[in-house]
Amino acid sequence: MARQKGENVIRKHFKLTEETTKLLAERSKAENMNESEYIRYLLLNQSEHPRSKELELEIMHLRNEINQIGRNINQIVKNNNSHIYSEGDKIELRMQMYMIKNLLEGFSCSFGMV
Repeated sequence: MARQKGENVIRKHFKLTEETTKLLAERSKAENMNESEYIRYLLLNQSEHPRSKELELEIMHLRNEINQIGRNINQIVKNNNSHIYSEGDKIELRMQMYMIKNLLEGFSCSFGMV
């Protein structure tokens, strides 16, 4: 990603931690670019906002769902402590929780969140 001849060059100076410096060196080398080329490549090949509005809305929706699940769990615990549920209800609840756990694990794997 070389500059065109005659193109103005503005130098920028910034500070990096040792860890970030090593990471920049490793990644630029892996792409067969010098560090300046690699930084320009990253800037020019990334969308204006790395997180899309759809993703933000989905995250907000998931937060609301998790909060509702938390409220439901609190109600279940309160009712369980009051001895309202039968053994069958408790078994059904365990099965449902197992299904939720599996769904969340599948969601995490599909987004690389493991």
